[in-house]
Parts: sequence; C-alpha cells; structure tokens
Amino acid sequence: MEATKIVSAAVKLWVLALLGGAIYFLWKDQAAPPLANQLEAADTIARTNVEVRIGTIKKMTLHGYVVGFGSVEPAPATMEHAAADARITVDWPAVIPDVRCVEGQHVEKGQTLFFVKQTTFSMGAGGSGGGAVTSPIAGTVVLLDIHAGEVALPTKMVVEIVDLDRLVVAMGVPAWQAAAISGGQHATVEIPADPALSDPARGSSLEFDSSVARIDPGADPKTNLVSVDITVPPNQGARPGQFARVSIISKEQADCLVVPADAIVRDALDRPFIGVVSDDRKQAILKTVVPGLREGDWVQVTGDGIAADQTIVVSGAYGLQYRTDINVLNP
Repeated sequence: MEATKIVSAAVKLWVLALLGGAIYFLWKDQAAPPLANQLEAADTIARTNVEVRIGTIKKMTLHGYVVGFGSVEPAPATMEHAAADARITVDWPAVIPDVRCVEGQHVEKGQTLFFVKQTTFSMGAGGSGGGAVTSPIAGTVVLLDIHAGEVALPTKMVVEIVDLDRLVVAMGVPAWQAAAISGGQHATVEIPADPALSDPARGSSLEFDSSVARIDPGADPKTNLVSVDITVPPNQGARPGQFARVSIISKEQADCLVVPADAIVRDALDRPFIGVVSDDRKQAILKTVVPGLREGDWVQVTGDGIAADQTIVVSGAYGLQYRTDINVLNP
C-alpha cells in the first residue's frame, strides 16, 4: 500500500515536470525567434536602401563667438577724451531769464545754453549772481527741462548734451566668457533701425562692423557679468537707449575640416557620427567624429579616417546604421 502511494506521487511529479517543460519551451519559442530568423531580420534591416543626399567634407576657417545684448550709451571718459555726455544743473536755486538752445540742436563747446539769475534768498545779504551757462562739450541737446521765466533747482538736471559721434554699446558678458575677449577684437553689432535715420536699403535693422573698446577689469558680484563696451562708428543712425545685439569674434580656426550640421547624427548613447559614402556610392559607413566650432550651418569635425573632399551623407543620415545601403538622390 505504501509502495503504491510512493509510485503515485512520483508519477504526479513527473507529469507536472513534463507540463512545466512543455510550457517553458512554448513560451521561449514565442518570446524569441530562432537565431536564423534573427540574423535574417538583421540582414534585411542592414540592406534596406536609405534615400540620402550627399556632399563633401570641406576645409574652411571658422570663428567662435561671444554673443551678448546691451544698449547704446554715450562713451565714458578715457585718458584721451572726456565723457561723451554732459548733464548740466545749477549750483543754486536760480531764475532762468533766457534759454538759448532747443532739443535736437547741435552746440559747440563753450556755446551759451541759457542764462541764470540768482534768487534773492540764495544770494544772501549784499550778494549778486547770475550769468551765462555754457556747454562743456560739443554735441547735441538731447534733453531740455527748463523754460524762460522758470526757477531751476540744484536737485534737477536741466540740460543734457551728448556727442552722438562717440557712442558705445554697453553689454554684460558672463565672467567665464569675458576671458576670451580683449580690446580691439572684431565685433558685429545689430541695432533695430529708426526709419527716420536709417537707410531704407538696409532693411529693418542696422548692422555694422565694430570692435571692442573697453573691458571692465571686474565682474558684478550680484550678476557675475563683466561690462564690455563696443564702439559705435559715427553716422550709423544709432541713438542712446536703443537695444543692440553684439557678436564678438573670440576664436579663429583656420583650415579645419567642416561638415553641414545636418550631416552629424547621434546614437542612443549620444555619440556623434557622420556617414562616409563608399566610392561606388552604394553604401554609407558611420564614422565617429568629435564636433568643434560651429559657425552658421557648418561644424568643425575631427576623427580617424576622415579627410577633406570625402563624400558624406548630408541629408537623411538619421536613417543610417553602421553600414547601410543607400540610394543617392542628388547627382
């Protein structure tokens, strides 16, 4: 009796093991196709024709830029020149009997702007005062805040004069970028144009070449920005207060290998590649590259096995694998 129970238990265990094995093999067959099928599928993918456009690796000079934004301001004082603006106030409360200038007028250094007559209260006992107030610089009257017969106070600016031929774009540059900037470096300035002053042929904005005039030796502790002044050449139609975008050339790389930006693709690990085309133009092979400077649509690349004038995929590279059959669309 005991022997029969043991045999019966063994049979049950054997049947369960057989069923478990059958279920495992059925699941395995459904979860992963046979190796032959996998190889066939991989070969099919690799041999899929990808439609592409081709070009060549070129050699050219690229530039690195520091780009910033600022506003047009009068040039600050230097060792050679006084400040390009003068803000005039009176030294005491005074009556303005006559004004000899208007806003927008050009005045010469030493030209009379207005007359003052000292009030009785400010003169004191036995005192007398008054006379002409003249311009300390040559420039344009951009602010006039007095009229004949009014009383001017020392706490209020009454006239501002700016030399519009000596303007700068004052911009802030992050301290870590300022290290690449030095005086005299070439810069390009773009300023939204004033239709009344600009040449209509230039379009809706002013754009001109310039250079770095001054770099502040310190950084603002609150913003970590370094103040940089860019010269505004005369007769550009710029006005104080206008917004400007500045691009400063901070680096130049001559004779570097470049490709269009669209020619560079990245894999799932974010590694950059370009597709080098075979001599018969039937296949493209991915080559690892290291991107460098970028200027416009051109990107500097370095890497093993790439050289100038090599044919590469410039459009459609996103569909490439390591080695892919291609169909070239352009001649």
